[in-house]
Amino acid sequence: MKRALVVQTAYLGDVILSQPLWAAVKRAWPACEVDVLVQPQWAPLIERDPDLHEVLRFDKHGAARGLRGLRRMANRLRARQYDLALCPHPSFRSALLLRLAGIPLRVGFDDSAGAVFFTNVTPRDRAQHEVDRVLSLLAAVGVRPPDAIRAPRLFVDQPNADETLAKWGIEPGARFVCAHPGSVWATKRWTPEGFAAVLSDLADDGYQPVVLGGADDVAEANQVQDRCRTLPLNLAGRLSLAELALLLSRAALLVTNDSGPMHVAGAVGAPLVAVFGSTTPALGYGPVGSPSRVVEHPLPCRPCGPHGRRRCPLDHFDCMKKIKAEEVVAACREALTGDAAT
Repeated sequence: MKRALVVQTAYLGDVILSQPLWAAVKRAWPACEVDVLVQPQWAPLIERDPDLHEVLRFDKHGAARGLRGLRRMANRLRARQYDLALCPHPSFRSALLLRLAGIPLRVGFDDSAGAVFFTNVTPRDRAQHEVDRVLSLLAAVGVRPPDAIRAPRLFVDQPNADETLAKWGIEPGARFVCAHPGSVWATKRWTPEGFAAVLSDLADDGYQPVVLGGADDVAEANQVQDRCRTLPLNLAGRLSLAELALLLSRAALLVTNDSGPMHVAGAVGAPLVAVFGSTTPALGYGPVGSPSRVVEHPLPCRPCGPHGRRRCPLDHFDCMKKIKAEEVVAACREALTGDAAT
């Protein structure tokens, strides 16, 4: 293989959990130039990966939307003369893109909406973690990935890390813990009162509390801030993804919902505690890569969907309401003392 492409144009967590795939391609064919195709907003997070030759941007909701945009991207890919394309994303559009690009060896899952456009397919094992599912694509081309690359990795540039942290209000050597209370899906969000109680108790233990979130999480982060006994540093809406990765690489702990930042923390080695509600780790998207603990309550209605929902289908939201702050605090203290499960 001289040139290979990995296509993952889904969510942030999906991109991170696909990192072992392109690392395995590079191990199998060291001279191969490996590119990855992602949505533009995720590109800065992976551009420093030494296994990648280039990160290509596919703005499928913007300039590249529709059949005309798909053909333009296909022409770009065709000009690069790839030998192999691996597509963990199960969408029809991604599979069609590779067919239009004329890549001779196209590998995807047999349950993909566009499986007919692949030259090689492999079954998707729903019992596996997503990292292992994605890596299983390599079996279709006779490659067995090494166990050493199973944990996703993000490569953080830290030449002025202390200066950057100080700019945000975190002094060199400070012990700080982060909370990320947001999620695209409402049923994945634990309560602001719960996050505030956890940050307050950990502040009593001597840790500087920090609230995180993207631009869409500012209101949720402000609710957490307003309920904390010790005023936290609120960085919601202020950090790029690359800056988030840098911050988490220095954090003592992240406490979070099932979310993209959970996977960022795992990929930079930050200990974490994940609160799961409408989704479950058994779906294959639990934390991986760093010491972690999951806090959840078993209920017959869980999971109520693969990605969460806008509201609880049964109107009780017990999956999150039944999780008490003291449970999460106990998990955080175990993680902070090195007793977290992996």
